[in-house]
Amino acid sequence: MRFKILSMPSKVKFLVAGLPDMGNVAGIVMDHLITKLNMVIFAEARDEWPPYVRHESSRVHFERGWFRVYFRDGLKFIAMNGTHQPVESTSLYNLCESVIDLSLNLNIERVITVGAAHTTDDEIEEPRVFYATTSDPLGEEIEGYGAVKLESEGFITGYNGLLLGIAKERGINGICLLGEINDPGVKQYHAAKAVLQVLSHFIGEEINLEELDEEIEKIKAMKKLGRMLRRRDRPPGVM
Repeated sequence: MRFKILSMPSKVKFLVAGLPDMGNVAGIVMDHLITKLNMVIFAEARDEWPPYVRHESSRVHFERGWFRVYFRDGLKFIAMNGTHQPVESTSLYNLCESVIDLSLNLNIERVITVGAAHTTDDEIEEPRVFYATTSDPLGEEIEGYGAVKLESEGFITGYNGLLLGIAKERGINGICLLGEINDPGVKQYHAAKAVLQVLSHFIGEEINLEELDEEIEKIKAMKKLGRMLRRRDRPPGVM
């Protein structure tokens, strides 16, 4: 996979990257970051995905999957997002290698990926942000911004994990920020906000989070209404 370069930014230190994952935490984080900081596309790659078209009222709709890299003058980082995560291992490795090739050409010093960490807690009032890193000093730095070390052993799957491995293999330090979620099937705005709060300190940029706060309040209101309706359905005397 090759990226088509529209222009080359200079004097950047970080790559921030994420593709849609559990609860779409990475998708929400990247879309919000790129939009609120008014970043523009400087590189793009197209993928051989999806292997189908969608039809609606007999009309065929199709959009080829894409991966885009963004920049804005005055920022010290580039940001990468996309429509999907490659399913095949070969395609995933190919994408990660291409992104790291681009990063090396720009003399990127750190790769930061974002995603979700699925926990078993029934209710999460304030999502934690876990981290995994390729170097201890980087971990100490991110803990100063409120992130929590991943203590257990396990795997960070997909693009948001593998990109760090390819970066480490090729001499670039990296860190993954994972927002805590308990329901992978629902958009997790609260976890995305928590990741953005840590990330904003790390990259030195203030990010407006008001729109995420509005979405969080909507979800809280819906949950409260759901609890009220369930209580009404209970027979008298049943707790």
